[in-house]
Parts: sequence; C-alpha cells; structure tokens
Amino acid sequence: MNVFLTELKRRNVIKSVLAYLGISWLVLQVVEVFSGLIDMHPLVGPAVILTLTCGLPVIAYLSWHFDISLDGIHRTPPADGQTLKPLGPGSWLGLGGIGVLCVFIGLHFFTAIEADYKAASEGQQQVMQADSIAVIPFTDQSPERDQNYLASGLAEELTSLLGRTDGFRVAASKSSQILAEKGLSPVDIGRRLNVQTVLTGSVRAQGSRIKIRVELVNTQDGHTLWTENFLRDFSDVFKLESEIGRAVVNLLQDKYIEAGSFQAFATTTSTDAYVMYLKGKEQYRLQTTESMKAARTLFEQSIALDPEFAQAYVALADTIALLAEGESRFGVLNTNIAAQLAKQNLDKAIVRQPNNAEAFAVKGYVEFMTEEYDTALTDLDKALAVNSNLSIAFMWRYLVHRELGHFDQALTDLEQALSLDPISRANLANMGFEYSRRGEYEKARSYLTLLTNDFPDYPQAYVNLADANYLAGEHSASLENWLKAYSLSKDNLNYRNSAASILIELGLTENAKLLIDEDDLTYQAFILVREQKKQQLVELLAFQVASDPDDYWAKVEQAIYLGWTGEINQSAELFIALEKITPEQEMYAMPYCSPAIEIAWAQAELKTHPVAQNAYISTCQKQLNKEIKIFKDSILMYLSARISALNGDTDGFISHFTNALNNGWLQWWTELDPLVTTMFQESEEAQALLQQHNEKLATDRVGGSFTTPVLSHHRAYGSVPRRFILTLELSVTIQQ
Repeated sequence: MNVFLTELKRRNVIKSVLAYLGISWLVLQVVEVFSGLIDMHPLVGPAVILTLTCGLPVIAYLSWHFDISLDGIHRTPPADGQTLKPLGPGSWLGLGGIGVLCVFIGLHFFTAIEADYKAASEGQQQVMQADSIAVIPFTDQSPERDQNYLASGLAEELTSLLGRTDGFRVAASKSSQILAEKGLSPVDIGRRLNVQTVLTGSVRAQGSRIKIRVELVNTQDGHTLWTENFLRDFSDVFKLESEIGRAVVNLLQDKYIEAGSFQAFATTTSTDAYVMYLKGKEQYRLQTTESMKAARTLFEQSIALDPEFAQAYVALADTIALLAEGESRFGVLNTNIAAQLAKQNLDKAIVRQPNNAEAFAVKGYVEFMTEEYDTALTDLDKALAVNSNLSIAFMWRYLVHRELGHFDQALTDLEQALSLDPISRANLANMGFEYSRRGEYEKARSYLTLLTNDFPDYPQAYVNLADANYLAGEHSASLENWLKAYSLSKDNLNYRNSAASILIELGLTENAKLLIDEDDLTYQAFILVREQKKQQLVELLAFQVASDPDDYWAKVEQAIYLGWTGEINQSAELFIALEKITPEQEMYAMPYCSPAIEIAWAQAELKTHPVAQNAYISTCQKQLNKEIKIFKDSILMYLSARISALNGDTDGFISHFTNALNNGWLQWWTELDPLVTTMFQESEEAQALLQQHNEKLATDRVGGSFTTPVLSHHRAYGSVPRRFILTLELSVTIQQ
C-alpha cells in the first residue's frame, strides 16, 4: 500500500486530481451565476455536474501515465530510470474502458434526472411505489343516467391498457364491476381485490365533448394520491385514455413513460363506431342469450361504420364464439360455423393490429372449441406475452392444459386467473372443481362457500358444492345442494336428474319418483336395478335396446346393470360386443377408465384373453398412474382396487379399497360390482371393509334432512342426459 501511495505521489496523480476538482468548482460557480442572469434550461446544471464527475476517473487514469502541468502533457518517466516505452494496447484499452463506463453511467443518471424533471413538470412525479391496481367502473354523471355504457366501457378499456404494463398487476374489470354493483366503496373494493390502489372517477358526454374526472386512491389508508379533470372532444377519447393510463403508471412506478408512447388498442377514427362498440360491450357484460345477440348486432354496426376498427372485430369474434353450441355457451350457432365466423373476424383484427392480446386470446379459445389444443396453447401464450394481466386468457389456457393432460400447469393458470379476477364465478367454481378432484375437499368447499356468499342465486355454485360433497362421500349434503341448484333453475334437467340419481343411490326411490318423469326409461331402469327387481329390469333393458339398436349408451347400461344383478355371463358377452362399437376416444374415459376396464374383466371372465397380457388393463394402469399423481379422489382409488382385483392381488385390493373408503368412496353398487365380488367372497378383511362401507352408506341415508320437491306436470325443455355408470359428472365452468 505504501508503494502504491508513493507512486501516486511521484506521478503527481493526487496533484492533478486536486487541480481538476478546483477547476470543476470554478465551472460550477460560473454556471450558477449565469443561471441567475439568463433563462437557462433546468437540466444544464445537472448535465455539467455529471460531465465533470464522469471526467474525474479519466483525469486520474491519464495522470498515472502522463505528467499534466502548465508546461503541457508529457509521459511520466519510469521510477528506475529505464528507457521510456510507448503505451501498450492494454493501457489504451483501459483508458477506453474507463471512458465508455463513465459515459454509460453519466447517461444513465442524466436520463433518470431528465425523467424526474419531465414528470415533475407534468405533475406526474411518483407518489408511491405500487405494483397493483383496480379500475372501478366510472360513475355516469349524465342528467338521464343513460351513459353507463360509456362509464363502464372506459374503465374496461383503461384496465386493458394498464394490463400491458410490465410489472403491474391489474385486477379484472369484471370483478371490479361486480363489487361496485354491490355498493362497496372504492377502498373496500380495492382491499377485496387485494390491490394497493384503485382508479375511480366519473364521466359525462355532452354533444361532441366528454368530461372525465379521475381519482387515484391508496387502498391501505384511503388517501387520495392524485385527482385530475379532463374536458376534451369526444374524438380525442383514445388520446385521453392513453394520457390517463400513462399518468397512473408514472405516479405509481419507478419509471417515466414519455408522452405518445402509451397507446390504447381500441382506436377508431369514427366516434359513432366507438359508441356502438361500447354499447356492444355493455350488452356482452350481461351474458344472456338475448344480450349476446344484441351485442353481436352492435359490433357488426361498429365495423360497418369503421371497417378498420380492429377491437370491434375481436369483440364480434368473442361474441360469436360464446353463441356457439356446447357446455357453458349459449347454444345459438353450430360450433363449426361459429368457429369459422370467429376466425374470419380475428384474422381481420390481427392484420390490423398484430400485437392485439385480446385477439390472440379469443383465437386460442376458438381453437379450444374445435379441439385444436396445441395451436390454442400457442395463441394463448402470445396473448399473455403481450398482456400478462389478461385473466380470461389464463382461464382459457387452464382449459387447454386440462385437455392436454397438463394438470399442474392447468392449476397454476387457474390460480393466476383467480388472483386477477377473484370475484369471477367461473374461477371460483373451477377452483372448487380442481380441489375436489385432488381430494382436498375442505379447500374446495372454502372456494365454493365464497362463491355462494357472493352469488347466492348462482346455481353452478351449488352444483360444484354438490360435486365436492359427493366425492367426499357426503351424499345427503350433495343432494341438498343439487336440490338448491334445481330450485334456482327449474328448467335445468341436469340438476333435477342429478338430485334424482342421489335419491336412488340412497335407496330413496319413492322420493326420486317425485322428481323424474314417468316415461323416463333411463331412470326407470336405474330405479329397478336399485330395488333389485331383476325380471322387470331385464325386460326394460331389452326393450330399450330393441327400440333403438343404434343407442350406444343403452347397450352400455344394459351391460352394467345385468352385471349388478348377477347375470355375469350375459353382462360379459355384452361388454365383449361393446369392444367393437366403442369409439376410440370413449374407450378409456376417466376416472373409471370405462368401458375398457369392464371389457378386460369380460375377457377374463369368458377366458378369451389372459389378464396378465391384457392391453386394456395396462393402458388403464398407465392412465391411472398419470392422473393419481395429481388427483386424489376416491374414484381413482377405487379404480386401483378394481385393477388389483382383476390381477388377483388381494393385498393390493385391500390397500386401495381402504384408501378409497378413507377418501370418500361411497357407492351402493360396490358389493354388486362383478369386478371385485371375488375379493369380498374370499377375504375376511375385504368383507370387513365392505361392512364398514355399507354402514357408512346407511348412516348417510338417514342423516340427511331435505324435502323432495314434486315434479310439476310440464316437462322441462331439453332431453334427458344419458349417465354412464350413473355417477355425478364433474365439469369445469367457462362463462364468467
């Protein structure tokens, strides 16, 4: 260290640095004097300070190699008196490196100072560090209160605009709207949505002018962080949206966004086209068949007024997709036709705006509808790359991952969708569904209880609660929830028939007859098999098959029910016949892996194929191994027991059947199941488990307190759904 200090002194480095500091001080004094005499730009001072500061390391480096004095600049001679050598490449590279580093650091600090200056001059200096926000629907201040389409629409557009900001979590507009309609204050809405800030305000359009007042509020203490009034021509509404969005980001994030660099996607040159678009969005939010038809018409009118309005094409495609046939859609259009029309509109939108996140999200959903899962995943990934706050894209990607068997990724996407849209009925219902399948029934019920608290008249909430109860072996509680769902939607056959199914399973067939139609052959057969009226059942099943030889499900039920009544050979022969006519996509339907597992049993029973080499059993085992890693429901555990029984593995059967019982398995037909009856006959331990199962079933039957409604004489619309193995069918929810 002493040697280094001595060398610094010999080379006059310290003297040169002190001289540079003195000169720098004089320069700063001159700048200060002149700034008081002339109108100097405020950034001149900081620029001079940064320049002088960045020059200091360069002067220090140069003075190590050169003697800088009034006599000029000369090379510093070596200490040992040797011949002076030219500077090598390393020395010049060192000088260049220091120079580049100083310039980089100087520009970095100058850019930050410049951004602070611009933000301060615009009144947009950061007021707090926040990474989450919700935009609450604005208040309609028009005299007739007839501009709600504008108030809610602007909030929705600002939500979409802010959602494209990196590092910013923006709650979905749907959740904000629901809580606002419940009358919660902005602060309470923000706290419920778990965001740090909320943006609220009011809007009024009069003639060609629009007046907007916005207010940014801290949800932690309720203090107003920023408020502003805007009065503009309606034709400037998109610039106004961008200005508000830019101001919010500048106020809450440690960065400055330049004016003009934060643009709204929903732009059009036609004010009338935008009004039609916003009115269409208002109808779309109502989510009824009639409102969706009206939304479609309004979006088409918007496009007619401005054929270049990309966002209107996206909204039209989204509406058409939801008007298609299928579960959780409105059933107005044929699915293939709806998909084709939607894709045509999306192609037009993407040509006009190649980075439109909503366009790629809807495109992914349409591809999900048409079972193009890999392509759907690609497009949904594109959507989320542009806007990572697009909750509906996460929900749709969840559906795609489920279909592809990516169950972990599916749950991750659903959790992300819920974090962005925590009041969404679909998200809460699907969380209940997912945790029911995973055997986490308490967690499932916690989400579904939130759902029923927020939406006490929403039938699907009670449907998913019924499913959770059913999988947990709580059939009486499941029945109560099915009856609740049915009371809220009297025309829904599935709710009514599901309640009837549980009544039959509990042995309360007389109660079930009060719910179902007398001419419903499907449930007549189920009642007969439950009551073990064998002769009548055999005749009815034969009649069903003979009356419609092409009815695949009638043949499936005939094979199952005959097995339950002890007609083993006939049941096995029917399953062998089913092997030839079962569609490939239906052969390994999980979670029962039916009818493949029953066909394997039939082959073993009729000695047409040895169990050890049975491809159906091995494939079912592979499917089971894949799903049971994720899903811990009792049905999969019972499937494990059935496979063990077919393989003659008594210890394995007892282990798996015990797990099934402990996780809620409770089916009245268990002791009649021909795949496992041998185990109950030959193992005392298995018999004891069956006795435990039957006692629990009997307790559940008498433990429920419910009133069975009598079916009115009019027939509900629709056809009776065929139920395979007559167990409750869990399904995800799509509509928000």
